[in-house]
Amino acid sequence: MSYFTANMLFSSKQFGFIKGRSTTLQLLQILDKWTECLEHGEQTDVIYTDPEKAFGKVPHKRLICKLYSYGLHKDIVNWLKAFLTNRKQTVRINNTFSSLAEVISGIPQGSVLGQVLFIIYINNLVECCSSGSDIFLFADDAKLFSYIKTEEDSKQLQKDPDKFKKWIDTWLLSLNIGKCNKYIL
Repeated sequence: MSYFTANMLFSSKQFGFIKGRSTTLQLLQILDKWTECLEHGEQTDVIYTDPEKAFGKVPHKRLICKLYSYGLHKDIVNWLKAFLTNRKQTVRINNTFSSLAEVISGIPQGSVLGQVLFIIYINNLVECCSSGSDIFLFADDAKLFSYIKTEEDSKQLQKDPDKFKKWIDTWLLSLNIGKCNKYIL
């Protein structure tokens, strides 16, 4: 964690699980932006997204590649790889157990390490949303928004959710469509 913060590798748009950032700070920053827009009589369109079971779907191999791409020392990456891989699971229904199966995706939850690994995995998500909207993340929840003055602004805004969806598909996550919404302020 200190390597990422010291080298400013975490996106400034991520507010989950990072010391000095919180939902309150995120909310204050967003409200400042939205209030400024409303004071000028402009419309703000907001899109809320929620990846489905995101922690459980992170592919280990892709996460390991991202860890290397950020320049982490190979010993640390190997230690994290050992933490993630060679896990087995079984399912029990009543008193019957399935055979053991290798776990090839998912970050163990309930530890600080799991949270950090997840935000590292999605850290570059904000880079794909730069067609005119702004994006704020809290862990896996994302808000994309843009000021809308013209029909062209609406078309421009739509490019970022399209890119967001492409990123989600590329990195083998999926959206919980039931929790995704659009609001107009």
